[in-house]
Amino acid sequence: MGPVASVVGGYLAMHTLGTGIRRYTPPTVMDFTRSGGALATSAAVFLENLGWPAAEVEEVLHEYREVSERLVRRYAEIELFYPRTHGVEAETSAVLYGLNRLLKPQSVVETGVADGRSSWLILAALERNGQGRLHSFDINRTAGRLVGQHPQWRLEILDRKEPEASLAHALQRVGPIDLFFHDSDHLYLPQLFEYSQVWPRMTEGGVFASDDVNCSRAFLDFCQERGQRPRFLFDSRKITGAVRLPGARSVQQGQLVG
Repeated sequence: MGPVASVVGGYLAMHTLGTGIRRYTPPTVMDFTRSGGALATSAAVFLENLGWPAAEVEEVLHEYREVSERLVRRYAEIELFYPRTHGVEAETSAVLYGLNRLLKPQSVVETGVADGRSSWLILAALERNGQGRLHSFDINRTAGRLVGQHPQWRLEILDRKEPEASLAHALQRVGPIDLFFHDSDHLYLPQLFEYSQVWPRMTEGGVFASDDVNCSRAFLDFCQERGQRPRFLFDSRKITGAVRLPGARSVQQGQLVG
């Protein structure tokens, strides 16, 4: 057994023994309010809660209107493989575009691609930035139809039999991460594993985010253990959570380009 496989196996075994029934109980609204993090129902408020000035948020969300119209046209051109419900919802879509425009990340990592709605939105922002690279991970070779090809995108298909070890190896190659977005397996242990692998690689001022945090208590528990107070976006059916790490780069303040 190699070092990565050993770490993966030990981690999963430890948490399987230690978390018990909690793994199978989804969080309640009260759990989110007790976390101490601000709650929002719109992309604008959510981005402001993460620390960006209202004027900058308004500017990128104004851009997003045109981007969302292009995405509608792209949907009309492509025969999709997955149900629309697999993609991020409306406010979360705006957040993904806005985060990438405001943060100006060099390295973005997302897990879970499906047809590629989130990938397409992130790449639209990176393209407008004129910099940055998106590293996307999935276990299905059908993933990413909306994007197709893009010079700022690397899609990697993980080993279905050993997805945790495969992801751990891949993240070693990625290096430091400015923006992370989880949208893959939403069970408690797989979420915790992804979070634990990515968190040490996050850069100062980066954003650590997860879709579907209402599916398990993993995100709440992970943030609590690290003394973090995440922000939450209540979309129409799903809840997205995010933490913005301290040490924001100066490019985040009043330097939108493009």
